[in-house]
Amino acid sequence: MNSAQDSRKVLITGCSSGIGLAIATGLHKRGYQVYASVRKKQDVEKIRQLGLNCVQLDLADANSIQQAVYWVLEQTDNQLYALINNGAYGQPGAVEDLSTDILRRQFETNLFGTHELTRLLIPTLRQQPRSHIIQISSMLGFICLPYRGAYNASKYA
Repeated sequence: MNSAQDSRKVLITGCSSGIGLAIATGLHKRGYQVYASVRKKQDVEKIRQLGLNCVQLDLADANSIQQAVYWVLEQTDNQLYALINNGAYGQPGAVEDLSTDILRRQFETNLFGTHELTRLLIPTLRQQPRSHIIQISSMLGFICLPYRGAYNASKYA
């Protein structure tokens, strides 16, 4: 670990499992200050036990996004090196069986919420030399699988 990495503060969405958790723990081991977000309250303590800073953040909820941004900026002293947009929600099912509300939630999380979070953090990121915004997508944005129409559409958008 060097002092440059030690000062790099990174917010990562969708860290309760999978790619987000792997990125968070990997960067933490390399000395980055990781701020991992999870959607469910019960996952917050699990992530903190790994030695990571953790914030509850639901990308489908504008208030949750604003509160998380406020908390992260307060914790990082308005110095954020990177935002890694990994959080996503996948609703399986035939499109004809999904309600419009479920489809809206799919897009709120995977598109609009991610946009809102990014938009709110861009001014802070611009203040840092060589800051980064990294978008984690899905192969399902390029190929379609049966019963994944809502997720496919939200990732292709």
